[in-house]
Amino acid sequence: MDLKPTKPLSGFIELLPVQQRCFDECANRMQQVLKTAGFARLDLPAIERAEVLTDKDNWDEIETQMFMFQKGDTKMGLRYDGTVGLARYVSGHLNDLVFPFRAYQFARNYRGERPQKGRYREFYQMDLDVLGINELSLNYDAEIVAVLARAYESCREFIGGTNIRVGSRPFWNAFFELLGLSKEQSKAVFILIDKKDKLDDFQGALAEEIGDKSIEIIKVFSDGYQSFLKKSVKLYSAISEMDKFMEQLAIMGIKNAKIDLGIMRGHAYYTGLVFEFFLDDFPSLGAIGGGGRYEDLAGKFSKTKIIGVGAAVGFSRVMIALLEDNKIKLDKFESPVMVSVLAMGENTVPFAMSVLSELRGADIVSIPYLDADKKFKNQIEFADKINSKYSIIIGEDEVKYDTVTIKDMTTGKQQNLPLSDAINMLKKAK
Repeated sequence: MDLKPTKPLSGFIELLPVQQRCFDECANRMQQVLKTAGFARLDLPAIERAEVLTDKDNWDEIETQMFMFQKGDTKMGLRYDGTVGLARYVSGHLNDLVFPFRAYQFARNYRGERPQKGRYREFYQMDLDVLGINELSLNYDAEIVAVLARAYESCREFIGGTNIRVGSRPFWNAFFELLGLSKEQSKAVFILIDKKDKLDDFQGALAEEIGDKSIEIIKVFSDGYQSFLKKSVKLYSAISEMDKFMEQLAIMGIKNAKIDLGIMRGHAYYTGLVFEFFLDDFPSLGAIGGGGRYEDLAGKFSKTKIIGVGAAVGFSRVMIALLEDNKIKLDKFESPVMVSVLAMGENTVPFAMSVLSELRGADIVSIPYLDADKKFKNQIEFADKINSKYSIIIGEDEVKYDTVTIKDMTTGKQQNLPLSDAINMLKKAK
């Protein structure tokens, strides 16, 4: 019989245990920051109705972008991010939630696009949002950025520091209006600005779209946005908004942010300030998270206007990139096991199991080796291979005298103790 493949499907991720422990540690740290900031965790369904996930009717086109399937007459799909599910959830629970409502999600998402480095078909994403009905203070924009900055900071020892770049949709909307650009021209220029660092001739590409007006856009990047403060009332308002936002971040202790009007982020989605996070030590990864303000989250689910500001963290993308390239030191995750319990003979197993129960009751990570007929050499090699810090050896004398022999796997030193004394020693060694 031919053996079946052991590799996962392309675009799906599997980690070794030591990598997974690092992945989980960072995920837990970031989520704890969000919980401390009062964000409620939502665990929404991975499967949604097709009509919830998209407004498009072309089934063939949808299938190339998402995982879609059909049961009976119902067309369904796997979620591709957290926003659509959030919009449906909030619209369905308007009377059950207190607004402004703050929530976060940490969940697997799925995309049917062609996988490549940094883009997966299954991946973890963390979303955090603050939502209001009909209105939402701009102060929450700074709140979202400050909370996310602290979430990244909680993992600094693994991923290094971050920097934040802030852009403004209102600035560009006002600027394009001042230049007299059409809706189509504005959309084209938005896309070009978003790609400007990847273009060989950014100014030339702009000139093809809007002619000599491209010179004014170049001035934004060469002369700075402040030089346009008095050009129009809307520009004055947009610039004032950016300046106030940066002052708020500074007050909240965020010193790694700067204005970068090249940050566009979702020209068809965001309506206010936008922001992106980058790693100081690994700028080649590009944006590792970001978000902004949106004026109508749930328009297709409710007549109630829900305004929000949110962010998404490409958690799998950044962690997998750093782990695969060995950019994260995993030393602290190599030895999660505090003690191995080794039973020397079947007659010692009941006592060994009672010792194991006591250890776990004391919150000491412990693993038994229950092939009790194996030689001591085999058992101690097992303890060494799993990087156990200590071994508790149970032989006939230990059973007889109600003691344990504990061995330090680093120094080789061992001593015979009552179990209570051994537990106290292990607690101190944690």
